[in-house]
Amino acid sequence: MHGIAAGMDTRTPTITAVVAAYNAEAWIAETLSAILGQSRPPDEVVVVDDGSTDGTAAVLRRFADRVRIVTRENGGCPAAFNTAFAHATCDYVAMCGADDVWEPRKLEWHARTLAEHPQVDVLFGDAQLFGLADGTYAKPPGEGVLDGRALRDALYRENVICAPSIVIRRNLFERLGPFVERFGADDLEYWMRCLCSGAVFFYDPRVLLRYRRHESNLSSRLLWMAQCSHDVHRWYADDLEDAALVRDVLAEDHFKIGRYLIDEGRAVEARAAFRSAVRQRRSARALVWTLVLSLPEGPRRRAGDAFVRLSRSLGARRAAGEPTPS
Repeated sequence: MHGIAAGMDTRTPTITAVVAAYNAEAWIAETLSAILGQSRPPDEVVVVDDGSTDGTAAVLRRFADRVRIVTRENGGCPAAFNTAFAHATCDYVAMCGADDVWEPRKLEWHARTLAEHPQVDVLFGDAQLFGLADGTYAKPPGEGVLDGRALRDALYRENVICAPSIVIRRNLFERLGPFVERFGADDLEYWMRCLCSGAVFFYDPRVLLRYRRHESNLSSRLLWMAQCSHDVHRWYADDLEDAALVRDVLAEDHFKIGRYLIDEGRAVEARAAFRSAVRQRRSARALVWTLVLSLPEGPRRRAGDAFVRLSRSLGARRAAGEPTPS
């Protein structure tokens, strides 16, 4: 497989760093200091203030001589990044959230990769989670230049691409069009779009950034996000060759949606979601929930509470590596 623009330009590629900021007063200075302090600095930095109502604008003014600041009405993160990409002028665009912190050599490593693999269209790497959640980000299959089909299958099952680690060829973005706005799985959809276009992906296993988790980005709109992810899985189902994988993922989507609907007290819709999960793949969990939700309200509530406790107990035992009933 060849890159979208392989062989078109032999000069050293330039890189724009883009940041989408909304009410990021507490973090944006650290984020921009890490970007500007790179061992290989970006050729330009574009920051989009997405209608912040806190002190973000005042903090940004401290960096006005080193970054380009674009202000817009609040439209959400995908819209802010679309605006940032529209103002970028370099060959590649490196994305960063306003609360994330790049490692000092991130762009140096990316530039070296592009010199060695000029066919690469999209670069990403590992991330260290910190704040309210610790750990590392999910890993894709393989390292270096990735097999597009294997990455697509892995991504379909789980989003293994950390968006703030992404560097993408700008003319690829221009060709494929913008992120879907006001959508809870815009990044997943875009990576699938890139892969289906034939874009070449490169994974660097080194930690490229610290990915901050806090109350504002640990979304309370879990149902909406699950429904958006399910939409992406439906849209790209025909692009996968593994029908069993598609059924498994769609069934898991329906199950997650059902659980979130229960949490919101929407029992009738939850039962329909669990029935859809059972139709996609025979699932004991979904079948039990379907039966529980068929009971009258009193017994249903008691049985549901008991099943939730059991599920959480089994989940904790699996996480601890303890044996669980099959």
